Order: sequence, then structure tokens, then C-alpha cells
Amino acid sequence: MRTSFSAARRPLQLPRFLKSLPWPHMVWLGLLLYFDVQLRLLRVGPFLPVLEEHFWLNAFLTDVLDSGLFYLNWLLMPHLFVRTRLPAYFLTLGLGLATFTILRIGLSYAFEEVKIQGVSQTLDYYVRVLQSYYLLLGGLILLLSFFLRLAGDYLRERDDRRELEQQHLRTELALLKTQLHPHFLFNTLNNIYSLTLNASPQAPEAVLRLSELMRYQLYDSAADTVPLAREINHLQSFLTLQHLRLPPDEADEAIQFTVLLPPGAEHAYQLPPMLLLPLVENAFKHGDLTARPHVVRLSLELADDGQLHFTVRNRRANSGAVPPGRGGVGLANLKRRLTLLYPEQHALVVVENNEEYSVRMSLQLDRKALVSSKMAPAPQDVPAPVVPLPQPLA
Repeated sequence: MRTSFSAARRPLQLPRFLKSLPWPHMVWLGLLLYFDVQLRLLRVGPFLPVLEEHFWLNAFLTDVLDSGLFYLNWLLMPHLFVRTRLPAYFLTLGLGLATFTILRIGLSYAFEEVKIQGVSQTLDYYVRVLQSYYLLLGGLILLLSFFLRLAGDYLRERDDRRELEQQHLRTELALLKTQLHPHFLFNTLNNIYSLTLNASPQAPEAVLRLSELMRYQLYDSAADTVPLAREINHLQSFLTLQHLRLPPDEADEAIQFTVLLPPGAEHAYQLPPMLLLPLVENAFKHGDLTARPHVVRLSLELADDGQLHFTVRNRRANSGAVPPGRGGVGLANLKRRLTLLYPEQHALVVVENNEEYSVRMSLQLDRKALVSSKMAPAPQDVPAPVVPLPQPLA
């Protein structure tokens, strides 16, 4: 039975160059140009004489006044509206709207925009006819400025919030990796300490194996992902080190590691470093090393659809009794890493009884890695290879 996963939904991301554009200001400039061109086309046609002189000068001055009211609200919002200084905000807008109306009426009068049968009208006529129109126009400009500023601030804060969340996730993942290192080092040094107490000649070789494992953790684990082959080799080195805790003639049968992969998959697929080790550590930390014939059985299988299944089974020590307050760091970190790295694309199933403890981890690996390496999937009728466990240390 295979575990199915649903792809995690990701919000739509705009290209970086679009995010950097001052789109509210471009919207405002576009509206000004649009209405200027429309007004020009209405007043000047191919078969009509020019109905107004100095059209573009008038259009430029009106655009300056409209922009002044637009950016008055734009500048006031972060200083007054956002800080809930609403009386001062609305009072300033009211004065700005009144000034805008007066200036627009004066500009219309100066360019004699209103004529009745070719006769210019008095300033009093302009005030009575145009004051309502310009008050309404100014109110619409203020509303447009308000909502464009609000939308721009919201989108900018949303992008900043996402960036902070990504930084937080990266920091948390880095901390989880650093927590894995001392946990592993503590368990391994205990094993070497027991060898030194018994004056075992295998102690120097154990230190050498430990240095190889730590080299992997110090250098390779700094990367976001590593080839599957490196992670498998890391596990095999760890298991070879665990052979030292068992009698040499029983170690091969007591620790079994089976790897089933399509040809070339160990180099085509990648996964985060040290993602599999916590389950193996947990098996040896709480398993019964005196159990025979099997102490720990591990199975790693990669299906053709990209699903990776890793199973660890061990006999429980002391009928499954685990000392309180111990043994929870590695598995807890693993669950958190899976949540951060594979949201809705992983499964971690624990089955336990009084005699055996089993953990099965499933991941949906990215098939793009398979395509980019030009590796053809293994045919269904071709058995996958079994990677043998390294020989125990002499």
C-alpha cells in the first residue's frame, strides 16, 4: 500500500522586477494621460477646428493640481491616518480639497473654458457652475489616492511578512541541524568510551569512523540537499560503527540494511542531509542489542513515481521501557524538519508493541531531479539492486 501525497499550495509569486515597480504611481500617471488624450480627441477632430487654444498648457496645469491633491493624501496617510490622528487628517484633507476646488475654478476662468454662444462668463458664474463638479472630482481623487496607498502598503507588508517567514524557516532549519550534531556525537562517544574501558583494539578505528561521519556533518550538511548516494553512504558508515557494539560473528546478521533503488536513482535524486539518521539513531539508542537474530532492520526503497520509503525496525529493550526525559530530541527534530521541508508531502508512521518498534517514513521526492539528470526510470520487470552493508571493522 503506497502513501499518496497532495502537492502543497504555494501563493502566486510575481517576478522580482514587477515587485520593484512603483505601480500605484504608474496607475495614477496612466489615468492622467488617458483623460488628457480623451479630452483632446473630443475637442479636436479631423473635420473640426481647434475649439480651445493652449490645450496642453491647460492640461499640464490641471494635472499638476490633480497630482497635488493626490499626493497630499498619499503623504498624510502614514503620518496621520496610520497613527490614528484622524481629526488632523480629515481637517487637512478638507483644507486641501477646498484649495484644490478654488484653484481649479480659477484655472478654468483664466483659460475661459466655459463660453455661452461664444461669450465669456463672469467669475461668479464659474463658481456657481463648477464648484460642485470640482468638489466631486477632488473627492474621487482622494478616494483613489487612499485605496492605492492602502493596496500598496498591504502588498509591501505581505511581501515583507513572507520574507520574514522564509528567514525564520531557514533559521529554524539551521538550528535543527545544529541540534542533530550534539545528539549524534553524544551517542557515538558513549560507544567509543565503552571500547576504551575494555581496552579494545577497535577504539582507534572507531575514532577514525567518527571523524569521517563528523566531516560529512560539518561540510555536506551545510548544503540544502545532497545526493541520495551520500546519505546512504553516511548511514552505512554509521552502521559500520555500530558493529563495534556487537560480537563480530553476529554483527552482519544482527544489523541488516536493504536498499532498493532504480538504476542511477542514488545520484539523480536529492534530499536534505541527515534526514534519515535520527530514525537509525533512535533504533540503536532504545533497541535491544542482545536480541537475536536481528537487532535492527532497515529498508530504503524508492518507487518509480518518486516516493521514498524508509523503514526502521528494532526490538525494544526492557519491554519497551524508555527512561523519562530521554530520547526525544532526534525524533522531535525530525518531525519538525519534515513539516518545514515537505509540507503535505510526507508521512511518518510509528507502530509499536511490547516487543518491537517500527517507524516508516515516506517522502515525495521531486521528479524534476530525475528529468534534469536524463536518467530513465527503471523498467517495472527489472529488479532493483540491493546495496550490501559494509564489512565490520577488523
